[in-house]
Amino acid sequence: MTTESVATPARPADLDTTLRGPRTGHLSAAELTAYFDTLAEAVQRIDPGPSAPGGWENRERLRFSTWVRAAYEHPLSPAVFVHPDAGVARSAQHRQAAELGLRMDVSGTGIRPARPTPHVRAAAAVAAVWSVTALAVTQSPRPPRERVVSDAWRIAQEIIAPALLTAGPGFTRARARGAW
Repeated sequence: MTTESVATPARPADLDTTLRGPRTGHLSAAELTAYFDTLAEAVQRIDPGPSAPGGWENRERLRFSTWVRAAYEHPLSPAVFVHPDAGVARSAQHRQAAELGLRMDVSGTGIRPARPTPHVRAAAAVAAVWSVTALAVTQSPRPPRERVVSDAWRIAQEIIAPALLTAGPGFTRARARGAW
């Protein structure tokens, strides 16, 4: 991060309501909320629901992939991910993680590991997807969109995978009793 890309707020109140992006100027908390709402709406539009063909994992792959594609294509993403408003971004990320954790709890796939809990796995998976997306949209040149989508899902899947692998047929990873 360079000092030219970080703006010093004029007064302390600006810390909670604006961010200075390299290409977009100031974004208010309301604009950031609208940005995250736009991404969430894109996911809701494509969500086939709990009875999706292909099962829970295919549904989550579709949801994560749609979110990454929407963020990748949105013109405000570079500014949002370079200097996110901590409160707005954290709230959106926590909401997304809580929704995933709930879907893991009620999916009927048996994804209920004792440690870490589904909610901890969900928080880690969402944070990882956000990080992969942030890295991609702030690079110049950007990596191909579908590679970013694939990388983001792969990381999320690996975080959730221990629970998925124990939930269905084809479980092949043996774990020593008492192992973490």
